[in-house]
Amino acid sequence: MGCMSGILNILLYIINIVFLVVGILLIVLGSIMLSNFSQLTYVEQLSNTNTIPICVTVLGALIFIISFFGCCGVWRQSSCLTATYASMMFILFVLQLVLTCWIAVNGQDFLNDMSNLVNTLWKENTAVNKYPMSALELTFSCCGNTSYNNYLDSNQQVPGSCCGYPNRQQTCPASIYETRKGCNQKFTEFWSDNNDLVLWSGLGICIYELIVFVLAGMLAKCMRNKNAMR
Repeated sequence: MGCMSGILNILLYIINIVFLVVGILLIVLGSIMLSNFSQLTYVEQLSNTNTIPICVTVLGALIFIISFFGCCGVWRQSSCLTATYASMMFILFVLQLVLTCWIAVNGQDFLNDMSNLVNTLWKENTAVNKYPMSALELTFSCCGNTSYNNYLDSNQQVPGSCCGYPNRQQTCPASIYETRKGCNQKFTEFWSDNNDLVLWSGLGICIYELIVFVLAGMLAKCMRNKNAMR
């Protein structure tokens, strides 16, 4: 029993250290995703795009807190703390599994909404609306809705934002804007890549959390048996 308890102690301590790192990485990932839209805060319709990065950031914070709690339980050899940690880990496992399934089921619908959003921004790309496409073009290094031809077809000059210039009145050389993809493609690609990353990372972490829950439960039982023998 003592050998088993010692092995579980070491395993859980190492696992919780890894979980602390995973929590920090998720917080950083969510923050990076949110920072890409810092220039788009005045566009009301873009508020819904923050749902996934906010969920990722909150999940990372929860993993960090629970893992820190688990480290304390193992370090102090408290069966109560360890059992509570196991329960919290199971709850976190269920919540993350639900979130991962939601992303898998609604991922394509979400991407379609993002594509429609860019179409709407293109239609409203006027001085009255402060040229919302400029923010997208600067953030994602793209040009126009589907390509730079959108500007030429509507008898408009290709703005400086297509070349990365903050001043849209600045002349944008054709050698630059002709090499840039449309914002619709770049914007949906960005979300597609991040959705896949969140989905597969989420599945991996779910399996990891289930294993941790089982190990923590076994360790808590070993601690209770050890205390009962004293």
